[in-house]
Amino acid sequence: MHQLAGRLKHYDWGSTTALADLRGIEPSGRPEAELWFDSDDLPCLVKVLAVQRTLSIQAHPGAEQARRGFAAEEAAGLPIDHPDRSFVDDRAKPELVCAVTPFEALCGFRPVEEATEVAGALGLPGDMVAVLDGGPGAWPLLLAGALSGRWDSTIDTLVERCTAGVDGPLADTADLVAHLANQHPGDPALLVVPLLAHHRLQPGEALYVGPGVLHAYVAGMAVEVMAPGDNVLRGGLTTKHIDIPALVEAIDPATEPPPVQAPAADTADLHRYDVPVDDFATWRLAATAVDVDERIGPDLVLSMAGTTTVGDLTLGPGHAAVVPEADGPYTIDTDGLAWMATVGAT
Repeated sequence: MHQLAGRLKHYDWGSTTALADLRGIEPSGRPEAELWFDSDDLPCLVKVLAVQRTLSIQAHPGAEQARRGFAAEEAAGLPIDHPDRSFVDDRAKPELVCAVTPFEALCGFRPVEEATEVAGALGLPGDMVAVLDGGPGAWPLLLAGALSGRWDSTIDTLVERCTAGVDGPLADTADLVAHLANQHPGDPALLVVPLLAHHRLQPGEALYVGPGVLHAYVAGMAVEVMAPGDNVLRGGLTTKHIDIPALVEAIDPATEPPPVQAPAADTADLHRYDVPVDDFATWRLAATAVDVDERIGPDLVLSMAGTTTVGDLTLGPGHAAVVPEADGPYTIDTDGLAWMATVGAT
């Protein structure tokens, strides 16, 4: 086993202090958005996210769309690092996001009846709402119309309604729309924000985000475990490349908003999250010790609070270890919090 150095990623939505504070070092003075832990022998990518500004509204393609999109952009001769590239590899990107601090996220469309009520309460245009008369299958049609500017003339009305303040259960959503309008004035994606399920995750709670699920991470720190693909199809709230046709194609209208997962009382110290794919499996360990006996692949152990011992390695917060399968059984002992990511069939 060996300690794995994290790779810091600087994006404008990142916190200037959170990841440095986690590791007990001086901040770099730049936004620090992600701390990556990956290597060639791992089946997944593990990140620590520190979100200070809302990420783009986005979705990830399924495997078949990723293969087609990647092949098309390769055939077109678009360099892999070109800013207008949508498909940088030919893989899907299912992911699990686990809150470390209170973590705010938009994830999946609301049920149609609820979305219709929200739209009415916040003053979204009637002909936009009428698209939902077609049921959940109409979500791609509504998304395509909204992002392409069909209802741009109504954005100011929505923002004014939300800025004035809304009482009751939609107060948070209205505040978020007003906040995002300050960051991205006139962005058509503002019309979509109220129609998405709005979550405030507590530490330990998680969302599984499969391909075709529209989402945006809003604020907070989280551990993210994902398959190693890196295709992101953006629709708005960003200065990066937007690919509306590919995003709309990726949307799976049959997919319901993912449920919030939370450790139960009897799994509070060792909890495995529900991930309905074979790409990876994820456990959260809280002030506990566990013997890892059965091995079918390499493991990654990430310390996030207190001290975590992995075999003969001692890890502080924001540090990780890789345990190859050939190392055999080992023990994890943490007096704080740690996450373990493995291959999915364990």
